[in-house]
Amino acid sequence: MAEDIYPFPEHGWTCFFCGETFTTVGSAEAHFGAEPMSTAACQIKAGDERGLVMALRKAEAELARYRVEDSDLDRRYHAMQADHAQALRRAGELGYGRGFRDAICVGFDA
Repeated sequence: MAEDIYPFPEHGWTCFFCGETFTTVGSAEAHFGAEPMSTAACQIKAGDERGLVMALRKAEAELARYRVEDSDLDRRYHAMQADHAQALRRAGELGYGRGFRDAICVGFDA
């Protein structure tokens, strides 16, 4: 979490571009971005376009999740892959059990 990396300053965070001070983690992250190389919101927007900046920050966060393969789609894919592997193991065990049972029964009949 960002709180673990960057401790909360006593007087909040102040942007050296626009001079605005942010006293909450959420407002500072929305202005500065979640990544150290993000562009400050005051450098992006031309006027009072807060919605545009919030959409950009949301897109940046989603892109970061895709980069670490942690999107909802990736989670569903890995869950399906695990379910398939488990089904294959069960089918193999069932087939082995049948084969073992048949071998034993044939052995006693002979």
